[in-house]
Amino acid sequence: MQGTRPGKLPPPSRSHGEGRVCAAEGCRTELSRYNPSIHCWQHADVIFPTYRGKRLSPGTGKA
Repeated sequence: MQGTRPGKLPPPSRSHGEGRVCAAEGCRTELSRYNPSIHCWQHADVIFPTYRGKRLSPGTGKA
C-alpha cells in the first residue's frame, strides 16, 4: 500500500476581533471572533435563501 503526501493546508479562518458586543440597543451578547456581523443571531436581519428549482408557467399553475 502506498500513500501520498497531503496537499497544502487550508488558510486559517478569519478572525474579527475579541470582546465585541452586539450593536443592538440593550443587547449585551458577546460576539464570536469568527462572526463578521455587528449583530448577534437574534438581532441580525433575516435572509431567505434563493433556491433554484422548477419554475411554474405563468398563469397556468403547472410546469
